Amino acid sequence: MRFNAAHLGAYAPFDFGRDAVLPGGGTARVGFSLAFATDPAMPGIAFFTCQQRHPPELFWKAEYQHHLNGALRVVEVVMSAPEPAQHRAFLERLTEGVAEFATGRLTVGERGDRITVLGPPELARRLPNCAADGSPRFCAARLAVTDLDATGRVLKNNGVAFEVIGDVLLTSPAASHGLALEFVEQETAYG
Repeated sequence: MRFNAAHLGAYAPFDFGRDAVLPGGGTARVGFSLAFATDPAMPGIAFFTCQQRHPPELFWKAEYQHHLNGALRVVEVVMSAPEPAQHRAFLERLTEGVAEFATGRLTVGERGDRITVLGPPELARRLPNCAADGSPRFCAARLAVTDLDATGRVLKNNGVAFEVIGDVLLTSPAASHGLALEFVEQETAYG
């Protein structure tokens, strides 16, 4: 409803569900509703929000929220675009936030919960293995982890190539279906 009012796309909610296996072996029906938002200036990209349609305790369990790589949460999503400033109005409406613009970079959202849009020079500086292809696209996700060295060991043991640039462990887009992953320790995750 809010997306329609903000002119972010006129899509009906998409509802779906499934039977989830509970830790004790039983099952419970879990359901979700997705709301989508798009912008004609970003033809290959869709954004969505997800609403749970079941009691939270059926899905949000501590034992489901641990990954061997130590990831705690996504703290930033990085996009590339030839002209980042062109996407300011849409992203402000989408996030209900105020975007900040610096040469070659647009950022919207608070520390630890943001979307960053980089122009080609900034993309090459921050993510040397990501090529700008001329159209807006998602190119990276920054994940906070508990221990960067432990994350590196897990990746290495699983044959995932990475490089360390400063305090960032960076996987190439080829290692994760076209999306570079930036792993940073929790206390430096918001830099």
